[in-house]
Amino acid sequence: MKFKTLLMTCVTMQLVLTSHLNAQLKAGPYVVKNSEEFESPKKHLVSDPIPYGNDGIIQVNRRGLKSISFQKFSNDLKFEKENTIDLEGKFNDRVNYQSFIKFKNKTYLLAREVFRDEEVEGITALEFSPKNLDFVGTAKNLFKSSDKVQMSRFSIGFAPYGVPVYGTPADMGGYDLKISEDKTKFLYTYSLVNKERNDKINKEVIGMQVFDENLVKLWGDDFEMPYTEAKMDNIGFILSDDGIVYLMAKVYEGDTPKEGKDKKKPNYHFEILVYSKGKKAPKIIKIKLDNYFPTEAWVYENASHDIDITGFYSKASNKPVDGAYMIKLDVETGTFTKVKGGYYEIPTDIIKSFTSEREKRKLDKQADKDEDNDIGISNLEINEIYMMDDGSTKIVAEQYLVQVTYYYDMNCKCMRTKYDTYADDIFVMSISADGKLEWTKKIPKAQHANGAYGAGISINTMKVGSDIHIFYIDNIKNLNLSVNEAPKRHEDRRGGFLTGVTITSKGDVKKYSLGEIETYDTNFYIREFVDGGRNNLISTERRKKRNILFSVEVVK
Repeated sequence: MKFKTLLMTCVTMQLVLTSHLNAQLKAGPYVVKNSEEFESPKKHLVSDPIPYGNDGIIQVNRRGLKSISFQKFSNDLKFEKENTIDLEGKFNDRVNYQSFIKFKNKTYLLAREVFRDEEVEGITALEFSPKNLDFVGTAKNLFKSSDKVQMSRFSIGFAPYGVPVYGTPADMGGYDLKISEDKTKFLYTYSLVNKERNDKINKEVIGMQVFDENLVKLWGDDFEMPYTEAKMDNIGFILSDDGIVYLMAKVYEGDTPKEGKDKKKPNYHFEILVYSKGKKAPKIIKIKLDNYFPTEAWVYENASHDIDITGFYSKASNKPVDGAYMIKLDVETGTFTKVKGGYYEIPTDIIKSFTSEREKRKLDKQADKDEDNDIGISNLEINEIYMMDDGSTKIVAEQYLVQVTYYYDMNCKCMRTKYDTYADDIFVMSISADGKLEWTKKIPKAQHANGAYGAGISINTMKVGSDIHIFYIDNIKNLNLSVNEAPKRHEDRRGGFLTGVTITSKGDVKKYSLGEIETYDTNFYIREFVDGGRNNLISTERRKKRNILFSVEVVK
């Protein structure tokens, strides 16, 4: 009964509405606030707001690179002033908007610039002054590529801990941006057009350009990968505070992914390629997890400036996730060590919780067929990793799946593709400072969206003190589930209620309702909210030609 008691809702909700839709919703430690309605200039696209701590919030509205409007709000979401800037003459004609990026002390508008005569391209930056709501000086080209750039983005399988990127568009035109943990440096990476079309022959050439927040170039060059594209999959990059680049790759033992496939032994391993100033060849650190199959890897810099890797593993090929692993790199020696054994299996009773009796019977049958009597968790992906003040690590993960269906359409007499996105149960794991699994918690939910993304599903998270907070849109019937009940399905864009979940350092779980989505009278895509820098998440939501700035705050 204890677990059930923890999930019982302790809600005292107060709703205040005015004629200007200026509202507050309160439940437990959470308050949802919104501004009055406001308009953006005609033909200007509403982008993410940028928080500036005690100096308030700046809403960005853009019309490509023709003009950009800035609207200043106080932290209590009161409108203060605005300014619209004509960008004519600040960029050449071959520039495409990318994003506003806020560093520790500077903010820039970054854009992709094409130099047609030279058949190359690069990134150009224009400084923004939040105090004046205006740009500073003229645009500065940061670098030019040595050849044509591949237009597709890198497939990012991990992300650096705690790096906010405001207003980053879905398509960055072949470029990928990473910011150091201390927010004083940044890295641009891009892949040059292949020299060979055969992946068994071609070795990818990647441009890496590192700058400080004053746009001073620290180092940069083109780097040919040590293996062919058939043998190596680039997972992604991070940039450490001291300006070193860590590239994580999945490297196959044979020359192709098919060679040496075995159900009990992986035919691949992970490698960290370490790139630094003045060195053309990387230092390579090979990472092998015994005979386990790593399914995911997050690389991040911890508070001691060490490089850690955390991910999930399976005990056999094509099996669900069995648990998590944690390892620490020793860059000087080119080795790694597992943290207290390195493996943290997810308990069976946690996996079986919040499932129906029918699902439990299916899981039991699955366990009976497995030689290790395991059941595992399908489609489990890390959403965020938090390093806590007590030295513990909190892993927040979600069951996330994009299902692709091909079918024949009788109307057009052609094949079509259908996408369905599922965002289901949340799992949170706590690993202590001395490397022991403290607890694992499961938070039940079941979300579905038509399409390959679904802006109204999945989760957003933040750390405040020693607590983790998780937010998502849910079916109202899931508020008071018992441990023996399975969650009801929530369909994207069909109402639902905003849920806030508090998980304490001891693993106590409390769930709160923050009201029906219809209350907010807008889309309220909680997954798209950005870190407001004041124990809050913020977003500007738009519906029916109306803009409303929202803030979801944690208060004590």
